[in-house]
Amino acid sequence: MQAGKLRPNLLTLSAASADSHIFIQNAGTLPAVHFSVLLLCSGLCKPSGVCSDRCASVKAADMPVIVYYASVSGSLELKKNQERIMSVLTSKKIPYETKDITQNSADKDAMRKKAGNPTAMPPQICNGDVYCGDFAAFENAIEDNQLEEFLKLGRKA
Repeated sequence: MQAGKLRPNLLTLSAASADSHIFIQNAGTLPAVHFSVLLLCSGLCKPSGVCSDRCASVKAADMPVIVYYASVSGSLELKKNQERIMSVLTSKKIPYETKDITQNSADKDAMRKKAGNPTAMPPQICNGDVYCGDFAAFENAIEDNQLEEFLKLGRKA
């Protein structure tokens, strides 16, 4: 199982198979907006595979935004760009999944294939298998008030 992080400095989570569902688990008494954690559920919350009352089931199709990032980098600019993307998505309550390309070469290959660039560097953003763009395109979309269109979402971001 591949480990990934939803947000840097919070938790490392285990990813389950693609047919698993996703649930949101509140970290107790802390404010949900700031401390909700997205986990891939493979029936671990209950042996029956049904999430407990503290979980809100969400189908994987409802969380298509993927942010490819690098947890290991000597570039302060790259780290700030990645944090900016995750911060904006979190503040706008847009669910997203992160994939750390430094921990799994298959994720790096998938990122580069989706970007159509064999030398693409993180951060890169996709909506499922559809490439959205890099950090510069993300910033331009925010500036132009076009984030929903950039992320290819069917709702107002």
